[in-house]
Amino acid sequence: MPATQESDKDALAAALKELSVQAEQSRRLAAELLVARAEVAFQKDERRKRATERATELGIANKELVFQDDEKGKRAAELAIADKELAFQDREKGKRAAELIVANTELVFQNKEKEKKAAELIVANKELVYQNKEKERRAAELIIANKELAIENEEKEKRAAKLTIANKELEQFAYVASHDLQEPLRTVSNYMQVFEKDYSRLLDDNARGYLRSVNNATKRMSILVKSLLNFSRLGRDKTLTNVDCGKIVHDVISDLHTVIKTANADVEAAELPKLNAYGTELSQVFLNLITNAIKFQKKGVRPIIKIRAQKMNEQWEFSVADNGIGIAAALYVFSDFGNIIGLN
Repeated sequence: MPATQESDKDALAAALKELSVQAEQSRRLAAELLVARAEVAFQKDERRKRATERATELGIANKELVFQDDEKGKRAAELAIADKELAFQDREKGKRAAELIVANTELVFQNKEKEKKAAELIVANKELVYQNKEKERRAAELIIANKELAIENEEKEKRAAKLTIANKELEQFAYVASHDLQEPLRTVSNYMQVFEKDYSRLLDDNARGYLRSVNNATKRMSILVKSLLNFSRLGRDKTLTNVDCGKIVHDVISDLHTVIKTANADVEAAELPKLNAYGTELSQVFLNLITNAIKFQKKGVRPIIKIRAQKMNEQWEFSVADNGIGIAAALYVFSDFGNIIGLN
């Protein structure tokens, strides 16, 4: 066989093998294609199932989403309300915070004040302790002083008792002495009056002058004795009685008749009231004032004494005025009970 034919056979055999291989590959590919189509169909079925399931799930999810949206809307509304409430609470907290700041400031101020007061209280307590000690010391001194005062009071009571006895004895002595002295003075005065009546025509001027001097001395002695008796009674008679001030002044002027006549004095007494008073003391007041008014005079000046009384509100104002130089015009004020209120 020629070489050309042999090569054509080899080429054909190679082509047949190639075709066989390709056919085998085609079958395999067809089988794989069938398998792939089956797989694709399966996958389509799975995808439809999954799509159906997903659609179902999506519907459920949508419903859930709608529900959640509704819940979110409710929660948003609640949150808006909560936000408003929170804003209100924030404002209230702001107010409370401001009030708290003011309260804290006030508290700080009060604490400072309390500290000051505490410091002052400490000082006051120290002062109180000191004062208590002083009081205790003074109390002790007072106890001692009271004991000494009690002793002094006992001594005073003893002395007062002795003085009372002595005053009574003095008063008794003054009364007896004045009474005993009045009798011989009256005797002398009576005999001098009888002597003057019976023998004055037989006496010369000098004898008559001596006789007048004796009479004047006797009268002055009588006044002194009465004054002594009145002086002994001062402060003893403490009973208020209704006295006639006009009569008291008249009696005083009568007792001072000789003194007034000798000094050529002019004693004028206006109408005087009746009131409750201590008669002896009141008589002594007028006696002293009139006597001093006559005694303290310039030479050659006639004493002029004026006694007046004027009611002022509920009191009587007595005035004893004179033109002397020894004392100023005296003003005595008596209440309705006769107490001496003042001397000007």
